[in-house]
Amino acid sequence: MATGLEALGAASAVLQVIAFASDLAVACKDAYDGATTPLEGLQRHAKEMAEAVDRVYTRCDDMVRSNSKFSAPELQNIAAKCRDAAKKLETEVQYVTSMQAKGNIAKSFHKAFRISRHRTKIQDLEESLSKHQRLMELELTSHLCTRSDAISLQQEAGFRKLEVDVQSLIEQLAKDQINMANLLKEHATTRNVITQETAKAEGTINAHTDTRILELRTNVESEATCKKFLQSLKAPRMNQRYNDVMDPRDASFNQVFASYGEDDSDTEQDEDSEGDESSDISSSSNYTRHIDEIHRSWASFSSWLQSDDILFYIQGKPGSGKSTLVKFILDQEQTLKLVQQWSHYATIVSYFFWKIGSHEQNSIKGLWCSLLYQRLQDQQKLIQNTLEHFKHLSLHTEYHDWSIKDLEAVWGHVANIDSRHLCIFIDGLDEIRNDDGFSKLAQSIQLISKLPRTKLCVSTRPEAQIMRWLKTTSASGILLEDLTKFDMLVFVRKKFRPLLLNENLSSEAFNELRQKLVYKSQGVFLWLHLATRSIIEGIENGDAEDMLLERLSGLPQDLEKLYIDMWQRLNTNNPVYRETAARYFHYVIQRSDTSVAYISDSETQFADLPMTFQIACSENPKIQQTLLQGRGIVEVVDVLRMCNETRASIHIRCAGLIEAHPKKLHRRTSECLGGQSSSFSEAFGTVAFIHRTAHDFLTDTEAGQNILGYGTLLDSTLETRLLKGLICMVLVSQSKWGITWHMSVIYKVIRFLMRWGSEALPSIIEILDVIRPLYDKHAIIHEFPSMPQPPFFSFLTNNKLFDDFIIARLRTENSTLLVTSVLRYGWDPDSGKAKPSKRLFDALMALEANPHEYGETLRCLMGAPFVRKGTAFTNLLMSFFKSTQRGLGPEEEQQPEMGEDELCSETTCEMLEMAVRMAKDCQDLTATVALPACFLKNGRMRILPLSELFYNGGLWTSNRYDFVIYEVNVQFLLLYLLSKVRGNLARAVLADPQAQGLLSKANNPSVKIRYSRVSEITEEMVEDNFSLSVKWKRIAPQAHSLPISVIEHIFNVNFKGHPKEMDVYYEDQADHDIIAQHIKDLETEDVNHETMVTSLANETLGFCTFEEAGISRPAGHLRHQRVLGLGKWHLSPLRIGRLEVAAASKE
Repeated sequence: MATGLEALGAASAVLQVIAFASDLAVACKDAYDGATTPLEGLQRHAKEMAEAVDRVYTRCDDMVRSNSKFSAPELQNIAAKCRDAAKKLETEVQYVTSMQAKGNIAKSFHKAFRISRHRTKIQDLEESLSKHQRLMELELTSHLCTRSDAISLQQEAGFRKLEVDVQSLIEQLAKDQINMANLLKEHATTRNVITQETAKAEGTINAHTDTRILELRTNVESEATCKKFLQSLKAPRMNQRYNDVMDPRDASFNQVFASYGEDDSDTEQDEDSEGDESSDISSSSNYTRHIDEIHRSWASFSSWLQSDDILFYIQGKPGSGKSTLVKFILDQEQTLKLVQQWSHYATIVSYFFWKIGSHEQNSIKGLWCSLLYQRLQDQQKLIQNTLEHFKHLSLHTEYHDWSIKDLEAVWGHVANIDSRHLCIFIDGLDEIRNDDGFSKLAQSIQLISKLPRTKLCVSTRPEAQIMRWLKTTSASGILLEDLTKFDMLVFVRKKFRPLLLNENLSSEAFNELRQKLVYKSQGVFLWLHLATRSIIEGIENGDAEDMLLERLSGLPQDLEKLYIDMWQRLNTNNPVYRETAARYFHYVIQRSDTSVAYISDSETQFADLPMTFQIACSENPKIQQTLLQGRGIVEVVDVLRMCNETRASIHIRCAGLIEAHPKKLHRRTSECLGGQSSSFSEAFGTVAFIHRTAHDFLTDTEAGQNILGYGTLLDSTLETRLLKGLICMVLVSQSKWGITWHMSVIYKVIRFLMRWGSEALPSIIEILDVIRPLYDKHAIIHEFPSMPQPPFFSFLTNNKLFDDFIIARLRTENSTLLVTSVLRYGWDPDSGKAKPSKRLFDALMALEANPHEYGETLRCLMGAPFVRKGTAFTNLLMSFFKSTQRGLGPEEEQQPEMGEDELCSETTCEMLEMAVRMAKDCQDLTATVALPACFLKNGRMRILPLSELFYNGGLWTSNRYDFVIYEVNVQFLLLYLLSKVRGNLARAVLADPQAQGLLSKANNPSVKIRYSRVSEITEEMVEDNFSLSVKWKRIAPQAHSLPISVIEHIFNVNFKGHPKEMDVYYEDQADHDIIAQHIKDLETEDVNHETMVTSLANETLGFCTFEEAGISRPAGHLRHQRVLGLGKWHLSPLRIGRLEVAAASKE
């Protein structure tokens, strides 16, 4: 046996801790959600968990004392972590029970959630327990006790003398119950026996909680599917706009709900000031009139929240604070209270359009995904119902998998089955992207509003098209700039408060400035924000009262003119200042909608560009030389200094149009960084426009263009600086904080050269020589940190501008292995897009590249544990073949075939020359590759990329179409190329004796049918045992090739000189019917999906397993993927299981 009985006893105790702790966590969460959980039940849960923890201590000690050989260090480690989690959970229980004792549990818990985030702590502990659960599964089955060991133990005389929980564990292991959910389910029974023996007098556990726990335990895998589905709706920067909107506390929209009873929302941030401010403002003779007007208007909004009316709008000038108001409304407890007057079961969701943001932030698709994500969050039953109704959607894994058509269909379905009422806030209708347009957006809003139990509040600028549409809806609304005077007075009062001790100004002067600022703002909060800052700068400079009033009087009332005035005031007539400001503006305009991915603390995160340290380096040529030429390093203290100087410069030179904001760090990241967290936060901070009006002012007005025109540098030079600044950021962050960057950094370099051409080549070569060593040591990664990297040069072969660089560097490497790998990566067999030049090909061949060496191309196949494998020759042939065949994309969009002009092009003829040269040395023209295809409803065949086999097992395609996998040989692919290329250049190539010799050698083109599957959907196809339930028809590999006439017909090719079958005509038959007729006469057997894929991989048909490629994954990564249902583990459970065991053995 792998270990002693004491270790099994300790393992059983750990399982009990996990079970009891999970129960307790759910009970606490139920309490936070408002469920009635008896105090005695919580205390009993806690006591049972404490007793289980005591058993862990006792049994681990017994294990160590009995025999050090069987001390199971990994088990001890898991046990220690479980004990720690249990201790933290006990603290949370004490908090819950103390709040229950106070009586008003609902209100108490709501405060607790807002202030201390106790519910988040519970969720973190649940995730921790889930992690320990997976580790226990691996430890039990890999090290502690095999099935045969368990069976032997059962047969021993002393088995019945073991403690009841240890007996139960051994019995489950003997039954091969290696799934942790089953083990925990059995321990749920076992622990009841233990509880009855030790605490019979204390009664049973809360029935409601036990029922809930049982449901959770039996639906672990279902939850994973739901989480994966929900995650597919979430885009990386979905909440960025909400987070970036001005903090509502700065705007002070306190009168929104003033007409709704007393304010009991616990707005602690205003407790120390609002009373004084209100009394101060009320002394004004106009106070009562203003308040009455404001109350009447806001009352209409409060009434709408409680009514059955469907639509309400908030109209406001640019910069009037519409987004800030919507954020304020969403953050207030009163909003939900009022909406729940409309319906007790109402909930609120929201979306913020942002025109200068990314696709998911300004598109109709982004709107649908965000709203649907929020609606389905924590609604597992709704998700399960949806997946039952739309079976293929269970296979969605990311934002890009969705179509608007599917999103609308799912929304309609959920709206009809969701008993909750829904109040939706949509901010910035005017910020919809131009490609979508408001007309389409209005259709989406109308679709939403017609569904039951739904109401919407929208905000917008007063644009003519939108106002006409609102008029047709007969919706009620408010004009924001007429209603915010009181809140603006409060805002200015807060800003002035730190300056009240200034001896140069009286309280009367402050009050006069405040009143005049608000009056002049005309309800535009952004104007007030900028103008108040200008006055404060004057106060801090020691300006006298009359000078400040004169300064205020001189501020233009128009927002755009205010931008001009502030910029001119701060930059005077100094050309250096103006050029500096113009560069900052250009940096932000060029890159404000892009981001780069990086890994920090084992998590992928996104940095929005431009970053503060990136701009700091862009502005400092000396630092660029130091870092890019390897002449020195930059210390963390220097990073912080440079960022602070850059922030100050931006603040002074740019007049508030753009601002630098430190990055908000995750708690764990901040803890790991320790004293360096401030430097990290500043360096990764984002420089962005204060508001969309600032962006529009610079890009859309003559004055703004004049400001940008002060920059003396060309756009290419500015972008070069910014790109070098990014590389400096990569170098420093990697050396100081161990940051790993994704390939997006290299892709930015490549796209830069494509934009600016050969003039940018010297700078690009300098950058490439810097980032290549980073890539080689995995500081920049292609796929995953543990994944072998393709050769660096393989990313450059598709652009002939890089040819000289590649050739020069490879000549110094003196590695035939490297040049062979670069050549093999030259063509993508699945896309037909990457095509190296003939000149580069000749150079690689001169460096002794082997075009027939079979090897991996390390292109992951949709996250499955398989990678592409082939030769440069087969990759070229497949690339050409795919480029001439119509493929199938989302929404059944047919990708066009290569046109006649392309078939006659110089590039295609060069590909023909390269193929002929490689073919003459090919020793095996009978080698084969796999080729998936499907049949449309009209019966026509469409070729699919190999990755379709791994994109949810082809279910996306085959749930609508019949599916077939061919095995084609090199002779077929070569003849296809020779037969397709057109034009005089092609004829000259084919007239060469070498080409003629090839035609005589390629006399046996072969296309065999290896697997087929019909488009029948069953319930099992969407379950987690997908791999076992979906059946393929396997055809024996000894089956004959399809007849030449069939091959020519379905692939639309004419193999000249090859004999055809007599009297066979297919013109009137669909491709599907022809293939179905051939399959009908073949001998087949049913196999599951994993067997099919693994069998093809083992036959060297164009891909191989991770194991064959020598690829491994960290155990933690695999566990995370299994819990979330990612990584296609449901398609290849046995294959990934082997990877998990191998990974666990290395821990």
